[in-house]
Amino acid sequence: MKTRNIIVTLLLFAILTPVQAQKRKATQKAPVAQPVVVEETPAQRLFKTMLPATAKVLFVDSIVVEKSDFLNHIPLSRQAGTISTYEQFFDRAAQVPLSVFQNEFGDRCYYADGDTLGTALYSIDRLGTQWSKPRELTELGAGYRSPNYPFLMSDGMTLFFAAKGEHSIGGYDIFMTLYDSEEGRFYRPENYGLPFNSTANDYLLAIDELNELGYLVSDRYQPSGKVCIYTFVPQFPRISFEGEDISDNRLRRLARLNSISETWSFGNRAEALQRYQNVLGQQAKGTEAGSFSFVINDGLVYHQLKDFHSPQSRQLYKEYAELESTLNTDKRTLDMQRDKFANASAREQRQMRDAMLRLENQISEALPRLQQMAKEIRYIENRVLQ
Repeated sequence: MKTRNIIVTLLLFAILTPVQAQKRKATQKAPVAQPVVVEETPAQRLFKTMLPATAKVLFVDSIVVEKSDFLNHIPLSRQAGTISTYEQFFDRAAQVPLSVFQNEFGDRCYYADGDTLGTALYSIDRLGTQWSKPRELTELGAGYRSPNYPFLMSDGMTLFFAAKGEHSIGGYDIFMTLYDSEEGRFYRPENYGLPFNSTANDYLLAIDELNELGYLVSDRYQPSGKVCIYTFVPQFPRISFEGEDISDNRLRRLARLNSISETWSFGNRAEALQRYQNVLGQQAKGTEAGSFSFVINDGLVYHQLKDFHSPQSRQLYKEYAELESTLNTDKRTLDMQRDKFANASAREQRQMRDAMLRLENQISEALPRLQQMAKEIRYIENRVLQ
């Protein structure tokens, strides 16, 4: 009997022990899963860096067009220059889409040339009836791959273009550079920032100073083969949201240009939209948008040199327009130097101070002269009209 009890006890122990072991094992805590760390790409880091300086811009309107034809939908005035395709300007085929910019005087061109392996930017000048030998803008640097769609502002110094590469937040980005007249070359370009650039392709930025309108061409939010042309109101100097009480979510929406209607409180959209519609109306009639707008009296505004009745006032206006262009260039250069001055070292500030003072003096002297010339033009022209 004793032996039987021992055997039963051993059998029960053999049966229960694995079950109890499983129970003890089940009570042990499972290892905590470690979060997967996704490393940011250089483009994502660049976006975060640029986010606080997002430009505060009024986007007036937008239209969607075929990517292959968008150059024909940029309604620039003659004063802003002309943009055409490589085929149209050079009358020969190109392996990839390329563009050419020609200034209002028709004596300087910036264009892209190349093939499927890559492109580069070039400039040529008209010498009499011939164009000069092309000069490649090598000073832009190798970090700006496949540059295209150049646009030079009417100041003759500010160049915009699109490029890919390490300085881009995705595909093509818009870059800006200034011409150094002393060195005869452009400075190293800078990314034009948000919301002009995106993780999509941003191809062209053009500014029509006469009509105070800008045009941005991008394929963000668009199906393949389409691009959107955004019309905006350019701001010089640039205004950002820094220092404003704005949520991170709203700032990101504005930086990505989720909806242009979110920007309509940043200016007088109705006035800008009217200017835009006037430009479209003039182009639809086959007329030029006008090379300038100069008020003669309360009921009369001139838009072209042929409008002047007096040869004297016509010649004086040419001098006026040249001085005005120089003044605008000086103002823009001074604004940019002031921005750089604020972040420069003490040594750099000492080097910059003299040049800034010269510019300030030039602007101070030009302003009253410009005002006096405008009065003289109106006086001469009104006397002839009477």
